[in-house]
Amino acid sequence: MFLYNLGIYFFQFGLKLASLFYPKAKLWVEGRKNWEEQLRTKVDNLKLENAVWFHCASLGEFEQGRPVIEKLKKEYPGQKIVLSFFSPSGYEIQKNYPFADLVTYLPADTPSNARIFLSILQPKLAIFVKYEFWLNYLFELERKQIPAFLISTVIKKHQPFFKWYGGIFRKALVSYKTIYTQDVYSIKLLRVLRISSGVLTGDTRFDRVLQVCSAPKKINEIEEFAKNAFVIIAGSSWQKDEEHLIESYIQLKEKHPQLKLIIAPHEIDRKNIDRLKNLLAKNGLPYHLFSDNATVYIHPILVINAIGFLSSVYQYGTIAMIGGGFNNGIHNILEPTVYGLPVLFGPNYKKFNEAFEIIDLNAGFVISDSSELTAKLSELIENKVMLAESSRLAKNYVRKNSGATNKIVDDLRDFLN
Repeated sequence: MFLYNLGIYFFQFGLKLASLFYPKAKLWVEGRKNWEEQLRTKVDNLKLENAVWFHCASLGEFEQGRPVIEKLKKEYPGQKIVLSFFSPSGYEIQKNYPFADLVTYLPADTPSNARIFLSILQPKLAIFVKYEFWLNYLFELERKQIPAFLISTVIKKHQPFFKWYGGIFRKALVSYKTIYTQDVYSIKLLRVLRISSGVLTGDTRFDRVLQVCSAPKKINEIEEFAKNAFVIIAGSSWQKDEEHLIESYIQLKEKHPQLKLIIAPHEIDRKNIDRLKNLLAKNGLPYHLFSDNATVYIHPILVINAIGFLSSVYQYGTIAMIGGGFNNGIHNILEPTVYGLPVLFGPNYKKFNEAFEIIDLNAGFVISDSSELTAKLSELIENKVMLAESSRLAKNYVRKNSGATNKIVDDLRDFLN
């Protein structure tokens, strides 16, 4: 525990140094200034004692926790909800989230911070999402006899629990009252660790994408852009994804004039958008920026340089190419599949169970370079039967795997009443 705490202090020090140079690190540091005083004031003013506390690392984990928060708030409208984030990318986007009574940063996981945070908040229970194993918070919750739950998690052999030094992390796992897992393999690995608190519920992201799909934002200008076209949407794309896609598009566009691209980069800061604009210009490809606010897009390429609605943009696509597969790992493939879009992605998908399952269904396809991408796109464009079947399988896959939210909330009722 000494080494863990020492690591947390070094981590804080490193972030303070980084905050001098990096805006995201600065937000992390600035967002935690005077946290104790601010939290105490808000808890007193809003009467937040006995709240249900949800903690998410960032935006992706929030999307997994969100269906549970909203169902809980719907069924228990008087129940106070506190939502905390570790990362600025989650907090800054969701700080005004209407289903939480308070949204805050989680102070660094030191023994004193955990003690003070929980003595002020005094939650009735704590719910952590996916991969949250903050040891001091978990042990302080256990000491105070506040039940803690882990939802939508995946246990894997490479995690610290299975290492020679993993005793303290195994102890953290034991501290959870219930661990709600995405898959059966996680249950088996918990049993290897002699932990019997695992319950198979599935992944709440399926419920979230179905929720969005049931009432997507209507975007008139994109609807008009996509009319009578074969639209490929590059979702959360990185540079290598875009380079492969543009090379394929150049090869396919003359034979398939109905082909259009919507590119939604993972990063939309000015530097990255300028890089993408230069790539398109270098290849002689005319385009529009979504921020131009044009009522009609005459060019066949649209760059989405805004955040917050990619999940609704997918409703206007035919196929999706999901970014990250040539970098650290693919982004969300469920957001397009819920609309029945077959998905293509690069080779780095091994951490994602849904990618394997989508591939097995022939609703997802791995590509390693632009030539493979061109061949697969050509096949899907020309083989309408194959495209329709892949689309049907993609859509059914999401619906078949939904329902985790209901299982979790039903299981928590004894602690909520």
